[in-house]
Formats: sequence, structure tokens, C-alpha cells
Amino acid sequence: MEEKAKRIQKILSEQGICSRRKAEELILSGKILINNKIAKLGECVTINDEIKINNRIIKLNNNIANNFKYIVLNKPMNTICTASDPQNRKTIYEYLKAKERLFSIGRLDFNTTGIILITNDGEFANLLSHPSSEIPRIYIATLEREMLDGELNLLNSNHVLLNGKISKQKVTKLSAFKYEVLLYEGRNHHVKNLFLLVNNYVKKLHRKSFGCIDDSNLKIGQYRNLTSSEINKLLAYIKK
Repeated sequence: MEEKAKRIQKILSEQGICSRRKAEELILSGKILINNKIAKLGECVTINDEIKINNRIIKLNNNIANNFKYIVLNKPMNTICTASDPQNRKTIYEYLKAKERLFSIGRLDFNTTGIILITNDGEFANLLSHPSSEIPRIYIATLEREMLDGELNLLNSNHVLLNGKISKQKVTKLSAFKYEVLLYEGRNHHVKNLFLLVNNYVKKLHRKSFGCIDDSNLKIGQYRNLTSSEINKLLAYIKK
């Protein structure tokens, strides 16, 4: 299928490389080349054209050019990650107000907050969701009680079994009742089940990051589009 041409300012903005205004400034100053020719304001390009900024080739993400959506949401509490719910609970998609069909990459529990990725690119979602990707996830768990040193050591050992399968994680104490958990997989109720092994209950759970995407400058309930650079970094986990 022939690639749809777009104005150079628009495609650079969509790819997260720079704003449209900044692109216009670069074009007017002659710093952008399209197929080794100085770009003109309003000139149209496709994903197949070679674009250089300050003589450096800019790698464009073909998925973004094909109008796939890649969104990060800081999930609010008491929302579900399915498109609909027989109990009429609020879904994460109600925050996005999107008309097209979207789905999350993995899920967070109803009462868990934090970073979740949402897309309509099935291949991208499957790659990131597969256990072999081993994408790091960081959670902040608030517990019912402070853990004993022996309990913390146990969770950080190589002898943790969940449903008969080894679970490897790094648990770090942040304060008396608050702990950071680093995981490289996302099983159902993983963090909560870990602490149940030492007879402790998670009162509050927040996913601070998923791969290179974290909750910096993104309040609970807020969302934004991923940049081309972020998408490429996420895909780089798969290629390791």
C-alpha cells in the first residue's frame, strides 16, 4: 500500500521528534534535509523518505506513520482494564474517550494504580506482553505490617515459588510499610501473592514504571501518547 504523504512538520511532531513550531524553525534555517535536499516549509514526505536534521538521519517509526496509537495512562484506582464490565465499573477507556477499539498491554487490578500501556497495534502488544520479553516493571507496595529481615531476605532469594513456578524479584525497603518491587514478568496478582507468602497483605499498590516508561509528570488519571523514541526503546527489550 502506498504511504500517505504528510507535511514534514506534522510527521516530525507525530514521531515525537520535535514540535511543529520547532520543525518550522529548523526548516527555515535550512537544517532539515529531505532526500539530501533542503526542505521547504509545508513540503510533504512519507515514511520512506530520508530525513536529516543537522546532517543526522532521523529514524522514523513505521507503526506511527500507519496511525497506530500508543498511549500511556497513569491508571486511577477502582477502574478495570477491560472494554466493558457487567458490574458497570468504570473502565480505563472512559478516560481516553477514544472511538476506535483499544486494548491494554497486560492488566492492573481494579484497586491498583499506575502505568499501563494502551494500543491498537496487536503485534506490538503481543511482543511486549510475552514472558520472554522480560521487561522490567517497578511497583510500590504499601503493606499491612513491616516485614522482618528474614522475610525480606526470603523474597529476594532464588527459592521463591508461586504456583509451582520460580519467581525472581528484587524487593527494596523504602520505609516501615512501603516497599519497591522490581519484576521482569507480570503474572496475575503477582506482587500481592508475593507478600502473601510471608503472611503480609498489600493495602495499596502502584506500578511506577513499565520498561522505560514511568509516571514522571503524569498524575493519576492523566495520559499521553508515547513518542517514537519511547516505542523504539520498548521494542529494544524484545531484541535483547
